[in-house]
Amino acid sequence: MLKAELHIHTNADPEDKSFVSYSAYELIDQAEKLNFNVLAITCHNYVYNDSEAVEYAKKKGILLISGAELTIEGKHVLVYNITNGQAGKIKSLSDLKKFKENHPEIFIIAPHPFHYKSICLMNKVVQHLDLFDAWEYSFFYLNILNPNKRTLKLAKKYNKPMVGGSDVHKLKDFGRTYTLIDSSLNIEDVFKAIKLGETKIVTKPLSYFEFVKILFGFVIFGLFKKIKIFFNK
Repeated sequence: MLKAELHIHTNADPEDKSFVSYSAYELIDQAEKLNFNVLAITCHNYVYNDSEAVEYAKKKGILLISGAELTIEGKHVLVYNITNGQAGKIKSLSDLKKFKENHPEIFIIAPHPFHYKSICLMNKVVQHLDLFDAWEYSFFYLNILNPNKRTLKLAKKYNKPMVGGSDVHKLKDFGRTYTLIDSSLNIEDVFKAIKLGETKIVTKPLSYFEFVKILFGFVIFGLFKKIKIFFNK
């Protein structure tokens, strides 16, 4: 089975580049060390598309997929097989639905849908069931505090495939939660296998120390972005 991480940010991310220190090439090197076969770079509202990086990954036996974590109606949505020009025209989930009808090659994942930030989709994943090809089991949880349980319960109820993701912003978090996919190493087969549920999520809860440290980092970075926006007005 292929070892895959489909939710990764790099220093090319226009929103998080001050928070992410590694390049796509450093990411690929780390993926090789950890025996990953499939990677998707999903910068915020930006499709990273570097043919040299794709070839660099291919030489290491890694399929590099382009995508983006789009902010749509104030919520985060992972979209793959899309261009920057196409992404810029999508302003609502209805726009995304229409676009998908005309471009069936795109693939859409609901990231961390029931976590506690305002950017999480919450019940919109149920309201737009047919829009999402899969839902994400996020790495950010504790044994006693796990929003993924709600995601799993509803995914079972509505027969939605699940993938695991670490929303990677730091290389040390790469591989905390990932997906094993029963597929050959090409993008069409990978997405087809996920839709068919031919996957296994590998995960373990964070320790309390890890959870607090990551949460503190999110808070500090959020404040930094707000201050930056204020002074750039």
